[in-house]
Amino acid sequence: MSDPKRKYGADAYRQNELLTANKETVLLLLYAGAIRFLKQAMDAMEKKKLAEKAKYIIKTQEIVGELRAGLNFEVGGEIAVNLERLYDYIIERLVQGNLQNSTKPLEEALNVLNMLNETWEEAVASLRKEKAAEK
Repeated sequence: MSDPKRKYGADAYRQNELLTANKETVLLLLYAGAIRFLKQAMDAMEKKKLAEKAKYIIKTQEIVGELRAGLNFEVGGEIAVNLERLYDYIIERLVQGNLQNSTKPLEEALNVLNMLNETWEEAVASLRKEKAAEK
């Protein structure tokens, strides 16, 4: 059993990190969370822990929903439209994986999340490099 004080401390640290982070860091934290929760859902599914599976799929859906809600179509244009389609696809695969109790749709969603995460990590690293060069 885990120590409740330790869990509270870790939760408080994560919350503080999120509240003080810039937009790029928040974006990367959201992707990391979605990927982590989806892997936990797949693990729970393989262990036949259906309630746990559903809990982690819902957490993943909530994060993807936040990512989708954060899209700025005026600034992002076609990129925002394409991201919206990818987020919709991820949600659809999560729903199918949950309904079918199958890891295949979840793996497809995970592949898209991993690809998007890698792309954003590269973009954020490039942006940070540019900002550092300006100083």
